[in-house]
Amino acid sequence: MSSSTREKIFEVAGPVFAEKGFQSTTVRELCDKAGVNVASINYYFGDKQNLYSELVRNAQKRCESQHPLPQWEADTLPEQRLYDMVLTLLQQLSVAQTAPWEVQLLMREVLNPSRGGVEVAEEYFTPFFKILLDVIESMSIEPQSLSKLAEIGLSVLSQCLIYRYGSETIAKIAPNVLGLDGKPDVESLALQITHFSIAGIKGNNSFKPETRLGTQPTINLQMSRL
Repeated sequence: MSSSTREKIFEVAGPVFAEKGFQSTTVRELCDKAGVNVASINYYFGDKQNLYSELVRNAQKRCESQHPLPQWEADTLPEQRLYDMVLTLLQQLSVAQTAPWEVQLLMREVLNPSRGGVEVAEEYFTPFFKILLDVIESMSIEPQSLSKLAEIGLSVLSQCLIYRYGSETIAKIAPNVLGLDGKPDVESLALQITHFSIAGIKGNNSFKPETRLGTQPTINLQMSRL
């Protein structure tokens, strides 16, 4: 067995894991696709789990290398920092043209973490999320609890992720937000998400929906004024 055997397995396994997930992918399937002996994965990687973890880690590094986390001067405004964070995430998600299976694999780990991929996914997203929460906290008019900051942070992330994982639905219900290639303009989208998020972070949080015992919260709207 040569080093090229290891490379063949690595090249084949990435797209397959990204499409099918860890559990649905078998060692025999990977070896058949790579044209290598069925014992090759254990020989070069120890087992399927180690192969998968290495693939996720390499996917993380490749996406980060193309669009690394922003570096700021000390006097950079928090609004600018938020825009930079949103733009970076959108750019990392948009590298599907150059790293298609890497992005798909990482997003699979975010949405449905596997046992072996949790650590790597945390290494990839935890630093980003922590910086995002620090930026949100610096913009908040009133002190916010960690759970509230996390809720806001997840709201910001969700606005970005929908354009990656809801693209087919967006194309049906709001095609005008997409370009001729079926993708949004990343910089314009980053600006829109930033403006919307800033309004939410700095807005008035005094509104509370009416609630009744044993019923779902209701919101009274003056429809005639809309």
